[in-house]
Amino acid sequence: MSNTIPFYKHLITDKHRQYIDEVLTLQNDSKIEKLENRFRDYIGSKCALSTNSSTSALHLAMCALDLKRGDKIICSINSFPDLPEVVRHFDAEPLFVDCKEDDYTMDINKLESVIIKNKSKKLRAVIINHIAGRVGDLESIYRLAKEHNIKIVEDASDAMGAEYQGTKIGNTGADITTYSFSPHLHNSVIQGGMLVTNDENLYNRAKLFRTHAIRNEEGASFDEVEYLYNVIDIGWKYDMSELSAAACLAEFENLDASIKRREEIAQYYLKQLSKVKHITLPTKNSNDIFGHFVIEIDTNRDAFARELKKAGVMVGLHYIPLHFMDYYKNKYELKVFDFPKALGIYQKVMSLPIYNGLTNQEVDAICSAIKKVAKVHI
Repeated sequence: MSNTIPFYKHLITDKHRQYIDEVLTLQNDSKIEKLENRFRDYIGSKCALSTNSSTSALHLAMCALDLKRGDKIICSINSFPDLPEVVRHFDAEPLFVDCKEDDYTMDINKLESVIIKNKSKKLRAVIINHIAGRVGDLESIYRLAKEHNIKIVEDASDAMGAEYQGTKIGNTGADITTYSFSPHLHNSVIQGGMLVTNDENLYNRAKLFRTHAIRNEEGASFDEVEYLYNVIDIGWKYDMSELSAAACLAEFENLDASIKRREEIAQYYLKQLSKVKHITLPTKNSNDIFGHFVIEIDTNRDAFARELKKAGVMVGLHYIPLHFMDYYKNKYELKVFDFPKALGIYQKVMSLPIYNGLTNQEVDAICSAIKKVAKVHI
């Protein structure tokens, strides 16, 4: 229906068109190099590496850590499937941790228990995901990692531009941080990821594996032929194209404005929906940037979502716990009640549209639809 409000849509600006046109007409310098340099400076990290998706960036993070068969990586049970997926591609083992009920981030007490229980040389790292742009207690996580000599990889797909204690995520203490230029996944016309690190060795390994582990022949110089190369390992094809870099650069240059607009929409939701029955609204701390706006429905969440869809409002779900997925459920013999907090959250959560292309009229329509559905919801 023509009046449907999508869960997400990109706001295509004149800057997108300008940068894409410059690539197509071979004008100006590499957009890939410009994007990486500007992103690195914005985060404050030493190194930034562009990729064709955030999943590619996560996979390269595992390559950089030199993950081996049988190694163990800890991640939240409340995450998108690409987190354990990139671990399994090495025949390594993900270890799952339950989440907190208030902000859906990893439960640090549970994390510590899993670390202690699995303490060995095979325990290599923890992947932290900042769900909906919410940043957890990183100080405690970094302390645990240091105590037990394990690496920290942060999946900041929902948290590009977020800060922790006044410092941009990506420069707060993680060994590697990855990002997405299309975090909502739905209706994405722009694909791209980024990996940042302050460790040049990790950066060099990730960069090597990004393009087939190809290295130019040693001793080559500009006055010699440039087409000689060598393959020194098994790599991937994860580099970003110039066209994708043009679109991602335009997105990145609008990042702070996008964060500000999402904040405006979130505040409007919080005001308009504060007294609506059946709904619990998110609480905001100083680090939140509302990568998603997640509400809780007290009963029959799916019926509520169906009625909103009939009213022309599309919603999302972040996330279905990983132990509900057939692959992980069967392989690791996971039970529904093994992670009770994630189970309870999953039964209630719903993500509302929140993006910088959303108009005030559309936000009003969303709030009106929610109020109407809530009045008759059982």
